[in-house]
Amino acid sequence: MSIEIEDDAPVPPRSDLYAALVWMVFGAAVAVGAWRMDRLEKLHINPYEIPGLVPFVLGVTILLLGCVLALRSLRQGALTAPDPAQVRDPVLLRHMAWVFGLMLLYSLVLVGSGISFWLATFLFVTAFIGILDRQRQIELGRTSAQQWARACAYAAVWSALVSLSFEHIFLVRLP
Repeated sequence: MSIEIEDDAPVPPRSDLYAALVWMVFGAAVAVGAWRMDRLEKLHINPYEIPGLVPFVLGVTILLLGCVLALRSLRQGALTAPDPAQVRDPVLLRHMAWVFGLMLLYSLVLVGSGISFWLATFLFVTAFIGILDRQRQIELGRTSAQQWARACAYAAVWSALVSLSFEHIFLVRLP
């Protein structure tokens, strides 16, 4: 599955390779940061409840998925394809800016700002789906109101699942 440019030409696999490298570095950084977290052994904490366990698993997962993307792009000829710098796709760049902007807003502003975790997650997922799934909305013939209602429904389910999982499975108190 490749991202499509407006003129229906597929994004060169080299851009997937660059993205894979970014995800691999990010995943490795998260895993290393989580590994270095205090394990609270002196408090006799259950190994399955240590603070860095979930971030470590997520970091390793991101790293592995980055490796899969890199291998896929290499099989598609990433090293022989034209440089993606020659392909200027404002839609792709705008989507990337939205993704990173929303992730930074969520992690640096919403979480820990005084509002509850479930509300921060609800707002993040709603905005993410509502903004970034517009093209699919158009293809499926949805109105803007239907798209935002769908985004709110997904966000309600996911924010509840994430919050309840952290509180009842991982025994983490959320803000």
